[in-house]
Amino acid sequence: MKKLLFLTIIPFLSFGQLFTIENDYMELYNISSVNNFSENTYVNTLQDVSMSFEIIVDSMPATWDFQHCFPECHPINTYSIDPISFLADSSVFLKGHFYPNNTPGDGLLIMELEANHGLYVDTVIWRGSAMEETDLKEYLNNSNEIKYITNLAGQRVNSINSEGVIIVTYKNNQSKTYYILK
Repeated sequence: MKKLLFLTIIPFLSFGQLFTIENDYMELYNISSVNNFSENTYVNTLQDVSMSFEIIVDSMPATWDFQHCFPECHPINTYSIDPISFLADSSVFLKGHFYPNNTPGDGLLIMELEANHGLYVDTVIWRGSAMEETDLKEYLNNSNEIKYITNLAGQRVNSINSEGVIIVTYKNNQSKTYYILK
């Protein structure tokens, strides 16, 4: 019985993982007037592979564009690429760009990476938020409209001391996210 168990495990070992992704979830924040904002990661190959990608989810304002670089930058709003071969032990650059085109809002891109014609599949997610530029003093001076202000960790803040993202919740329970520049 032990020999049979050992023999049934061997096929699973031979079809193991073909690549890893250093960071498969990225959140990006910037102001909507910025031309583009981006975040990158690396795909690390464990064996010789042939890889392609397809954008399986794109949810963003209609005026936004996106771009991916894997390993080179592809035309804006490219939804898929044909397979590209990579050698084992390669570290392949993968970057996602959002182009908000002066439109505040939130974007979500989910890329499905496929190796060796579907033998191995994984996903990478970019979540981007482009915020309006604002004069924070204007909002703080209208404190009768503000219920509270929090940072990204959900902690309430009483003063803004550095660059970063804040979330203002108003008394009508609506929230707005702002990127603070010093």
